[in-house]
Amino acid sequence: MEQFKAFSQQLNPLAAKINKQFGQVKQFAQEKMGTAEDITELPQEYKDFERRVDAIRNMHNNLLRVTRTYSNSSYDYPAQMQETLGEFGRTVTDKIQQVALSPAEKAASEAAALEERKEATPPKTLAHALSRASFQGSEQLGLEEPMGSALFKFATVQEKIGDYRLQMDHEITTKFVQPFGTTLNTQIGFAMKARRNVQNARLSLDSAKAQYKAARPERSEAGRVEVEQAEDMFVAALEEATTLMKSVLENPEPLRNLADLVAAQLTFYKEAHEILADVAPEIDELSVTQEALFRNSRSE
Repeated sequence: MEQFKAFSQQLNPLAAKINKQFGQVKQFAQEKMGTAEDITELPQEYKDFERRVDAIRNMHNNLLRVTRTYSNSSYDYPAQMQETLGEFGRTVTDKIQQVALSPAEKAASEAAALEERKEATPPKTLAHALSRASFQGSEQLGLEEPMGSALFKFATVQEKIGDYRLQMDHEITTKFVQPFGTTLNTQIGFAMKARRNVQNARLSLDSAKAQYKAARPERSEAGRVEVEQAEDMFVAALEEATTLMKSVLENPEPLRNLADLVAAQLTFYKEAHEILADVAPEIDELSVTQEALFRNSRSE
């Protein structure tokens, strides 16, 4: 008898939970069909919070969908031409250093580089690809040729730009993408869960009210108690959701993250502009010299 009593006590909470969920589903279905009566209205302030939080949530999702691109280093070089691990497998800086080595040192350096290339691939940015292709062209043409010299200068600058861009990508990923994702999955996620709790609590309240109205006289008092309990749960859920949504709306971190993204872009474009501004006159001068040589050869 005692075992049966204990078993019954375990079933009672489960039965109450199932009955509550059934009441929520029934109430939801009646509202969708337009047959429900006396639907509890949410406060206007609460609905305004919901609208604003939805806008912030959408903003996070949309910006994250775009900025996650910075986690893929080849986003500006989708072709990723099939570069071998030979000439294109080393950076321009490595190759420049190779020139000053003795034959024995060069052989040792090549062996070490081969081991390194087994573990790492060259950067896949467009700037790095331009650098490698330009340096290969300068080697084949020779630095004594104006075009060879210009390609050498261009290759050196493009490698630096590629390195700057990788640094920008890292800054944006760590200071924007990651914290934005954290905010979306935690603070905003908690607020969205609290809002679902409000919806469930409201459905339970309206279900309890409907059952109270239709209750037989002997069930009237029990129905009134259930309505009061449901009201308390609804108010508590409403307060929690309101507090969490306020936190989302007042959170200064997303704007700080955006400022960090802009700062990373500003640094990159500033550094890229400075080194391009330095090399542009040099390449332009080589171009003018080449044109002059061409005209002289044609006039002879």
